Amino acid sequence: MEELEQKILDLLKDNLMSVSQIANKLNIRKDVAAAYLESLRQQGKLELFEVGKSKVYILPRRPLEVKKPRIIGIVSGKGGVGKTVISINLTAALNYFGKNAIALDGDVKTSGLGLQLGMYYFPITLNDVVKNDKNILSAIYIHPSGLRIIPASLSIEQIQVSALSKFINLPYFENSILIVDSPPGLEDIREILSFCEEIIFVTLPEIPSVANIFKLQEICKEFNVKPLGIIVNRYKKDKHEISIREIERVCELPILGVIPEDKIIKKSIYKKYPSFFLNPYSRSSLEFKKIAAKLLGFNFKPSLTSKIKGLFYGLGK
Repeated sequence: MEELEQKILDLLKDNLMSVSQIANKLNIRKDVAAAYLESLRQQGKLELFEVGKSKVYILPRRPLEVKKPRIIGIVSGKGGVGKTVISINLTAALNYFGKNAIALDGDVKTSGLGLQLGMYYFPITLNDVVKNDKNILSAIYIHPSGLRIIPASLSIEQIQVSALSKFINLPYFENSILIVDSPPGLEDIREILSFCEEIIFVTLPEIPSVANIFKLQEICKEFNVKPLGIIVNRYKKDKHEISIREIERVCELPILGVIPEDKIIKKSIYKKYPSFFLNPYSRSSLEFKKIAAKLLGFNFKPSLTSKIKGLFYGLGK
């Protein structure tokens, strides 16, 4: 009994998990998992929270200061480069490696993150957390794929995203990563930069898109935000595109990854489902794994078997 309780506590150290997820992970019945969780709660070893429509257990708050999560902004100087797609699938890839990663919608006027995932109704959003002092755990929603997001509302009211800092000082967010999907363009980017500690630039292999990185770099210096590098999206190896080497040279930043033009991404937008889960072995998914691994401090090299699986995975679905 004590051994199983410890396994449950170990699972909840870095992850937010429902009763069903814990039961599946430990290969036990759901009612058995629920009984153990309730026992741990009564012992004071766990706290019960409502996360969206689900009830989840987390480790109790500690009186000591909680270490803030790693906050990474996904930014670009113009819209239409695929920031939301990258935010969603990079979060999924980080989860794949066992990291407690959550996608946060920094575009507080459009709720693009939720819309792209086919999630339209949110009783509590990022806007409610900031404006009405709601518990941020109540603004976390779990997509059918298992991806966790903190959505914004469709309100036209402006809120200060930077004010979120005080709301994430919870044990659940310790050692986690927030991937912040930023608004398009340069106008609203300052508010995001005041909240993020690190950023990743997203660009298309085109001159106007790459040129905007220079403008963003200057703004980043004002906020002392650390640029991690560049993700080149929708790369086709076309002779009219700027080469990867040239982008790296002119921007003087490392290329974290190159996401190829991939049919599975178009399919995922139509299905409102992360492409990473539709085909975890596709060219784009393998590239997202490489990027996630770099962020976590190690290298990921896909096997030949993985590449072959990518050609046939999901056929007929």
